[in-house]
Amino acid sequence: MLIAMFSWSIYSALLKKKKYELSQITLLQVVIGFGVIILIPFYFIDINIGNQIKFDIPFFLILTYVFFFPRPDFFLSLDKRSWINGKANRAGVYLHLMPILGAIMAMIIFNEKIMFYLFIGAIFIVAGITLSNKKIRKNA
Repeated sequence: MLIAMFSWSIYSALLKKKKYELSQITLLQVVIGFGVIILIPFYFIDINIGNQIKFDIPFFLILTYVFFFPRPDFFLSLDKRSWINGKANRAGVYLHLMPILGAIMAMIIFNEKIMFYLFIGAIFIVAGITLSNKKIRKNA
């Protein structure tokens, strides 16, 4: 999770400073390509330690979620609209909801237990989003 957070922050910072003009679809293909390359060794390690893919209901629920919710056309339109309107920082704040949504999905799909630290993390995330969307009042 820490590596994912670090790589996303690097991606977000470098996206703003890009020097090469890439179309949105090309940029998306590059990001997906690097993601696949990074995940391939972990897949083979997982297979070598004896884990197999089970084609059961949780597998298809996760596959459906991955296919329909973070769709490339949504990513492209959100990214393009955010940069055009100059609101990329405000739109990006809501990406921090992903751990909360992931925890909720794990509870629903895998019957994970609700742990106290999940509530603490959710409180910090919601507080951060709330604070970042608050307008600063200038004292006159």
